[in-house]
Amino acid sequence: MRQKLITLCPNSFELAQKKDNFSQWVRNKLLEEGSSGDKKKYQYEYKCPVCKATTFRDTRYANKCVPCNYLNDYVGERVV
Repeated sequence: MRQKLITLCPNSFELAQKKDNFSQWVRNKLLEEGSSGDKKKYQYEYKCPVCKATTFRDTRYANKCVPCNYLNDYVGERVV
């Protein structure tokens, strides 16, 4: 991997701190922009607050964990 240094204002720094993997998020956003001519398909990531299982779905609507039957927490989205 090659490195690139970026400078963040105080507000954007606080937002970046909330990302689990800020570098990966930036890479994904740059790749999205680079392929803007293509129609993007998204998958949405959810995590169960009880068993911590992670699932990906094609819809942004709330869903329940199959084993636990608890409402999953929305984590983020990714382009597929």
